[in-house]
Amino acid sequence: MKFKGITVGTYISKRPKGKYNETICADCKNNKNKNIDKEKQYELCKGCDKFYISKTCKAVLTVGRDQTTGKTLRKTFVANTEEQALNNALEYKINLDKNGGVRIITKTNKTLIDLVKPMIEEQFKLNRIKESTYKRKLDTLKQIEKEPFTKKPIAKVTRDDVVNYLAKLKVYSKTTIKQNYELLCMGFGEAYHQQIITDNFMTGYKRIEKPKSEYSGHHRIALTIEEQRNLIQFLNDVDYSKFKHKYLFLLLLSTGMRIGEALVLDYTKDIDLEKGTVIIRRTQTKDTNGKSRIGETTKTFSGQRTINLNDISRKALEEAMKHIIPNKFHLLFYNPINKQYGLYEEASINSALKRAGLKLGIGLYEEENCKGSKVTRTDIHTHMLRGTFATRCAEAKIAPSVLKEILGHSDISITMKYYVDIDNDFIKSENKNVVNYLIDKNIFGVILGKEEIAV
Repeated sequence: MKFKGITVGTYISKRPKGKYNETICADCKNNKNKNIDKEKQYELCKGCDKFYISKTCKAVLTVGRDQTTGKTLRKTFVANTEEQALNNALEYKINLDKNGGVRIITKTNKTLIDLVKPMIEEQFKLNRIKESTYKRKLDTLKQIEKEPFTKKPIAKVTRDDVVNYLAKLKVYSKTTIKQNYELLCMGFGEAYHQQIITDNFMTGYKRIEKPKSEYSGHHRIALTIEEQRNLIQFLNDVDYSKFKHKYLFLLLLSTGMRIGEALVLDYTKDIDLEKGTVIIRRTQTKDTNGKSRIGETTKTFSGQRTINLNDISRKALEEAMKHIIPNKFHLLFYNPINKQYGLYEEASINSALKRAGLKLGIGLYEEENCKGSKVTRTDIHTHMLRGTFATRCAEAKIAPSVLKEILGHSDISITMKYYVDIDNDFIKSENKNVVNYLIDKNIFGVILGKEEIAV
């Protein structure tokens, strides 16, 4: 079906079940009729025992053309039926026509979005950014795109437009502000490079500064000793069948590894109980569709490290290994529901920890929900377990340079300017100080008695 500037169609896709590699079902008579209606084909084939059959109805609308590259720009509308997809495209086209019709992009009318999006695409194609970063940048760009000034040619965007937008970001976190500010700098920098603008007010002495965050969210770095003691007591007492993440949380609390690193541990390659080591060589990441997958590397180069187990972390790991579900990915913490990668979503792990936090009364505060009712929440989150480990290490007076190596940081706090060659035996000896401190404070005493600690 075709309309001026719009193409509408139904697309049937097949994905083989199991080990089938055929492109069609050889025994299916319906596939021999090339003139069969696609809707009918879908109805007849959706119960196929060899293929997963899916149907997509979509309309593709031509929305513009880049005069400098010659590239035609299109927008896709997906719906349950062709009619619905067409209606969505027509509605968009009507609004487009009200604003002057199909847009031809020239050098002089390029918007901030026109300039930034290709730069992000190029970074990803050249492997300068990971899939997860690529997805995050595009999501940030979509948020910026909602602002009125992004609809204007960048040459007509005023300093006040940018200042007013950045002022609205003050209520967000430092990270969110940084991510938005970075894309603005990219766009105006590229506009200046292409000589679209003569004054780049995102650089130089009179540049627009990044706003200071006023965000007052409930995000502490670490649990108190009493909170940690209560959480560990709960994890020790709760039955595994009722709280399957208990050993994961104990491992995070006793090693300081990131949740993403723990979720992709390979029990055949990364864990050596005989040597008492865990190798951190990768982390969980997200693909361009926002789906979790097993990454090939750690978050940063410094994140690749070997963790020397102490008596506490060894105990937690040994218990975790008793509950391994054999799987083709060899994941220590395997999610049988996730057929593609066998991964748990970090969000679901975080939710489980928050439920425990509410039950134990950790970091409680009241907040108004979207319906205007006050609800009780907890500020505990999975990354806080890493912060708790680091804080206890600092309290135990472990050398900052050693802590930097254990956590896999390129720098840590005031010590970021000092670099030393850390001896492995020194790390092990300092690690024992942490064990003794935790036992003395009766934090892990519910798991290990002093008589079990190897000195």
